[in-house]
Amino acid sequence: MKRLIAIRDPNTGNAAIGLNYSDHVDARVLVANVAEVHTIPAGANYVLFSATGDFYVRLGEAAAIPATDVTNGSGSILNPQLRSVGALTTIGIISPTTCIVTMEFYS
Repeated sequence: MKRLIAIRDPNTGNAAIGLNYSDHVDARVLVANVAEVHTIPAGANYVLFSATGDFYVRLGEAAAIPATDVTNGSGSILNPQLRSVGALTTIGIISPTTCIVTMEFYS
């Protein structure tokens, strides 16, 4: 698995041109309102999400679509992008519509 490396502008040294290409990409085809749990590959420290529709994620636990206010810190993240997964082993994912979620993993 490749390390997460920001590609820098050779003229200014600023990051933000892009990321190193991942050599480990997983995809989940989600059915509307059906929660899934994805196993994080060994050696992964970061995940970059992309999707064809809205989705919710809870790192290390099952994700849920909020039906009411969540004020105790247990809410799921709507459309996350780059996240650190550290020592976690699973990612909970759910979508209110059928969609595809891809996950690029980096060490």
